[in-house]
Amino acid sequence: MSHVYIAHSTLDLDDLLKLHEVMRAASIPAKFSPDDENHRSRNNADIDNAFAMIVLVSATSVRSKAVRQDVERAKALGLPLIPYQIDKARLNGFFKQEVQPHLRLSSTMPDGLDQLVAETLAAYKRKCPVIAVMNLKGGVGKTTISAQVFGAWHAMAGGRILLIDLDPQYNLTQTFYEMDTADESASVDRSVISLFERSRLHARDAQSPAENWLELSTEPFAPVARDNLIHDIMADGNSSPGRFDIISGQFEISKYAFATDNDALERIKRHFLRQVDFYRSEYDLIVFDTNPNATFLTRCALEAADRVVAPMHTDIYSLRGVKLLNEVIRTQIPVGKRPALSVLFNAVGRSEQSTFEADARNGEFDKVAGFPLSRALLKSALPRSKHLAVKAPQSGQPAWKQLAIHSGRGGGLKQIRESLKTIALELKALSDETH
Repeated sequence: MSHVYIAHSTLDLDDLLKLHEVMRAASIPAKFSPDDENHRSRNNADIDNAFAMIVLVSATSVRSKAVRQDVERAKALGLPLIPYQIDKARLNGFFKQEVQPHLRLSSTMPDGLDQLVAETLAAYKRKCPVIAVMNLKGGVGKTTISAQVFGAWHAMAGGRILLIDLDPQYNLTQTFYEMDTADESASVDRSVISLFERSRLHARDAQSPAENWLELSTEPFAPVARDNLIHDIMADGNSSPGRFDIISGQFEISKYAFATDNDALERIKRHFLRQVDFYRSEYDLIVFDTNPNATFLTRCALEAADRVVAPMHTDIYSLRGVKLLNEVIRTQIPVGKRPALSVLFNAVGRSEQSTFEADARNGEFDKVAGFPLSRALLKSALPRSKHLAVKAPQSGQPAWKQLAIHSGRGGGLKQIRESLKTIALELKALSDETH
């Protein structure tokens, strides 16, 4: 699990504990180790697994050998440094050179602590971007993109990827597992609903939120251990590095579309956002497969996402879905939470670029779309192929066999794999650039 590491001196304990509590409240995992040379190996291990380092700058920390070693190790690893000055310490040569260039925040600033949390949260999100696959028109290949493009991303770049099935039809889940397996998971709340409401995964005596559509539980809950919630798609013999996991979908999350208690829905949305932020510490990328309607689930996905990938076919109906999606982002999502929008042509002809696609890339549809569609289009496109058709898994077959990047041989499969890799590389570059 990744975390922010807090470098401190022994006499900074009060500020350290206050900061640790603030990070906990913001759902940012934090670790700190004793300011003691006897614990150097432990300190180093914690720093090696961190996504950033907060340095408490004080009169004692600037003289601490252990803090200096912490900073030197962070620098060698390329970790972001986030210094926070807690007293009127005079910086020595090392701190002037290595820490002062990053020092912008202090406890004397009225909102210093809030800014520290915001900067740390930004570093946390850079460590694990969240991508929502979405179009407000159905049948454009959202589930295909969610499974196949990000399966190729994993095969190519490794790391830890989590798919979250936010579509009440849960086709993404059924891409990898038989319906009985998905339904069995939902029956014990080992499913996406446990990201929204307190469930039997959180307490044995809890009522399942799927049992009553007329009630919304706003009681807070702690995240459950990853292995109690996810399905490991790469289990059963695949040796690809990292992880490729899924949180199973279920029909009962449709209940939120019928709920009328806006205050309760707002609290449930905050539950979801906090859960997603928590699982960022476990993964390098999180991907939502979504439903084609503008609902409560859409808002949750858009507020959690850093980028939206909108698959579209080369027709005016798909374009309208993208236009509506952009309007929802622009009018319904607060400015600071609006994700970047990328558009991917899907199921295009292999032999030549269609007139529709060429016109879109030349800006002919920018006015119709209501935004610069031509600049949002990914350079690569995904060809139409029988290898990408969504099909039910075979009984007893490992889940990863459903991924084109890993499945056997066949006519045209090599070209499809190259297309998937090219799109994955482009999306990865965009995510790295954004963060």
